Amino acid sequence: MKSIIIAAGSGKRIPEFTKKIPKSMIKINNKSILKRQIDIMKKFKIEKIAIIKGYKSNKINFKKVKYYYNSNFKNNEQLDSFFSALKWFNDDLLVTFSDIIYEDSILKKVLKSKFNITLAIQKNWKKKYKNRFDHPYNQADKVFIKNRNIIKIGKELPEHETNGEFLGIFRIKKTFCEKIIEEYKKLKNKKDTQKLQLHNFFNYLIKRNIDLKPTYVDGKFMEIDTYNDYKIAKSIFSKN
Repeated sequence: MKSIIIAAGSGKRIPEFTKKIPKSMIKINNKSILKRQIDIMKKFKIEKIAIIKGYKSNKINFKKVKYYYNSNFKNNEQLDSFFSALKWFNDDLLVTFSDIIYEDSILKKVLKSKFNITLAIQKNWKKKYKNRFDHPYNQADKVFIKNRNIIKIGKELPEHETNGEFLGIFRIKKTFCEKIIEEYKKLKNKKDTQKLQLHNFFNYLIKRNIDLKPTYVDGKFMEIDTYNDYKIAKSIFSKN
């Protein structure tokens, strides 16, 4: 098992911190978001950890971690950033966004999945957006799930078609990594992928009749996009 943490972005919505450091290095109760993720991964015996760096890359320095550098981080989005670590795609792969903190139990469920590709989904997602006035629920990575398959994913999904939120954690089986690479190359031949997010790629896979399976998780979780998110996370994870 290997892991990839996508940490190339700048975090423009939280300039109180990101003028000096990447968003992933913001400390929540004296421990950075990245350090929290690395520690949890190591609890589950994931020792082969890669971080995709970009913005202020010199501020991210952990021992015994593989680094990939997204040299075009100013212009591209999640998708191309993710595939800048292409050489790491030769094992079961856990992938996480770098601006999220979560309980061990969430990762535990995702790691148990036997599906070719599975996304961590929270059903009771809207309650997290209470009092997040600068980060409303319409900015969530919403999903529509039917017959145990993810049918659509994206922020633009209307509320009546939404029955969960993608948490920015997914897993790909080793035997499926080549297929994912192949599909990415096909997409790249068709269009400019520079501004595409991972949810755009997931929707492309769905249209290509590739099953994306939900792994339903519960437990403490927070995405850090704004200063208010930061304050809420400090409260939620005060004992962690």
